[in-house]
Amino acid sequence: MSREFIREDYLKIEIELTPVLPGREVAIAWLSELDFEVFEPNNNGLTAFAPALKIKNSELLEIKERLAGIVDELNWTSSLVQTENWNAKWEESYDPVNVDDKIIIRAPFHDEAPTGAIDIVIKPDMSFGTGHHDTTWLMSKATMQVGADGKQVLDMGCGTGVLALLALKLNAKSATAIDIEEGAVENTVYNAQLNQLLDDRISIKCGTSELIVEDYDLIQANINRNVLLHDMPAYGKHLRPGGHLLLSGFFTGDVDALKVAIEASELQIHDVLDRNGWACIICGKPAV
Repeated sequence: MSREFIREDYLKIEIELTPVLPGREVAIAWLSELDFEVFEPNNNGLTAFAPALKIKNSELLEIKERLAGIVDELNWTSSLVQTENWNAKWEESYDPVNVDDKIIIRAPFHDEAPTGAIDIVIKPDMSFGTGHHDTTWLMSKATMQVGADGKQVLDMGCGTGVLALLALKLNAKSATAIDIEEGAVENTVYNAQLNQLLDDRISIKCGTSELIVEDYDLIQANINRNVLLHDMPAYGKHLRPGGHLLLSGFFTGDVDALKVAIEASELQIHDVLDRNGWACIICGKPAV
């Protein structure tokens, strides 16, 4: 990537709710439909971050008013966080992520993973997918469950590229990583270099599902409910018979809506994983 990624300030929203549940989950779901990338739940509510230039005040105000209508008390504050301060915060608090002692997702300044565990190095950055979010953890577990040995893999909405890199470390034949954000694409390139995986097995592209033109044995899509529903026909079309589709980025309450779209694309549901209110669906296309 020759073009330098221009960083921008982030909008920080702190929300306190009474009662906390289900208000916190509703707030995350609504904010996820905008460009919020990181959510930090806490005992009183949550803190959310999004690129400031991508958020319209009118849309944010609408969510605030809708949220006020379903809770007894709402305390909402917003501020700007400079990107360099955000990254410093990451490096102070970023801990390795352990997925069932089988996968360790860590920063470059952490010790290497124990012998026998898959070691993935991810530079802390604003791109989604460090492994700390429950959906990335679930997708990592699901990828281990279905395997990637010898498969052609698509990581759709790749964020930091962690899932594509995991597939390659599981001996995938190839991995294509696609994200609509140029910053995520550059971060994926950087992380592929960190893991010594920037070779002819990986293809990293900036764009939408329109870039899906090949067929794959394994498709990983950790985005959000609306994008998944929109792109489901493309996933079904380009998943090879006998292949697996892994979906996350949505709450357990959204599983039924995803199931309808999955079945409409003539795919079969094999398993549903959940963690802290988030869900991951493992499905596949019947073998010929």
